[in-house]
Amino acid sequence: MLRSLDINSFTVFSPQTDFTFAKGINVIIGENGLGKSHLLKLAYSVVSVCEPLQRNNNVNKQQFQRAIARKLVGVFRPDYLGRLTSRKSGRTRCEIGVHFFANACNYHFSFASNSREEVTIDERMVKLSDTTAIFLPTMEIISIFPGFSSLYREKHLSFDETYYDLCLALERSLSKGARYDSVRKFLDPIEEILQGRIRCENGRFYLTLPGTGNMEMPLVAEGHRKLATIAYLLANGSILKNGILFWDEPETNLNPALMRDLAKILIHLANMGIQIFLTSHNLFFVKELDLQLQIQRKQENGRKGSEKIPSKWFAFSAPTSEKEIQISSGDALEEVEPICCLDVELEQSEAYYRFTNENYS
Repeated sequence: MLRSLDINSFTVFSPQTDFTFAKGINVIIGENGLGKSHLLKLAYSVVSVCEPLQRNNNVNKQQFQRAIARKLVGVFRPDYLGRLTSRKSGRTRCEIGVHFFANACNYHFSFASNSREEVTIDERMVKLSDTTAIFLPTMEIISIFPGFSSLYREKHLSFDETYYDLCLALERSLSKGARYDSVRKFLDPIEEILQGRIRCENGRFYLTLPGTGNMEMPLVAEGHRKLATIAYLLANGSILKNGILFWDEPETNLNPALMRDLAKILIHLANMGIQIFLTSHNLFFVKELDLQLQIQRKQENGRKGSEKIPSKWFAFSAPTSEKEIQISSGDALEEVEPICCLDVELEQSEAYYRFTNENYS
């Protein structure tokens, strides 16, 4: 699991910005354009690059350096690696420190604004992390899954690598036996919401509804498609205990009822031992998630051997004049400010109240 990131001169993060994360749920909120998705994608890149290389015991420093660079370029899609440094006059050097809860896996790398395809490892870990990572982009992928990964390998598509990685995870066969039984209790709440089970036949996904049969995934509501993706990744073992789930604006295109269901599902996943990273600027969703965390903690109080889900909240706010982006953090939603979506909702409520009173008085 990821413990912290030390970021210096990476895209909007300049100067030095340090983030410390919780083993449970980490939520990044703020306006558009302030770097929420950049933080999420950076965290995913530095974690996901390790696990495939960990299977190869003969990976040397140069191979690891090139692999990090390729991952960053594939996920962020700049013209070349150096474009990911903070935009300043003259030459700039970006530095990233990556720290896991397993300290032996920590590493530090850097690259310059003119770097093309390789970073420099300044501090290498004793061993590569074997933590699995899944990234769910804002747009759902399960409905356009058929043939996507092969097309991505053969053609230049305007999709970043997170979509390709997700399709590769969806291609994995379903787990069986004890491994499947271990996630069954976490699958049940999702399938109850979907009122059916997800299955894959001949490279196409379907929602199997009792008494109705298979429904093609493009015909399923988009919010349910997102939940279906989580269900299948659980069923095929892609989301594992001690793994990490990154999800960019999961509430997009969900109605409030589904947002409430989603918050409960995220609590289930955290209870399963999965570290979760989310971005959001939806007030209803972040308040619901905070509420569900409080409910869970209250229920766990007094239970023998039970543990509360730790959480970390980050609020990004726009810079004033020449100042840098402001970031506050805390262990609960109430500890961070400003919450821009809350401020905007209050402004709207006041404007609505004034307007209706003026017209009906």
